[in-house]
Amino acid sequence: MQIGQHQLKNNIILAPMAGVTDRPFRELCRSQGAGLAVSEMLSFNPRVWNSKKSKLRMDYHGESGIRSVQIAGSEPIAMAVAAQLCVAQGAQIVDINMGCPAKKVNKKKSRLCFITSP
Repeated sequence: MQIGQHQLKNNIILAPMAGVTDRPFRELCRSQGAGLAVSEMLSFNPRVWNSKKSKLRMDYHGESGIRSVQIAGSEPIAMAVAAQLCVAQGAQIVDINMGCPAKKVNKKKSRLCFITSP
């Protein structure tokens, strides 16, 4: 499977799950064969980026495999800024959530697309 210029070693993908897919869990899943492990969903809202939780979620440097993150929001310019910040922090693939059944995400009419970086 290929996403942009990133070739996955297989089509086994760990879905992003808030409170579950933290860095140690992603590394564990990769070590057990996952071709891609997506981080926990991040908010597009820059007001929450300085929290301890968000800072941990936004650190991808030194992580093994293809580094993928999911963001959610409904404001295109803010989403673009969030995607750029994730890439600056080491993300190679940015997945924009649009299919989450959670009311918190769904009520904001999030949109889906994939943005990849080298």
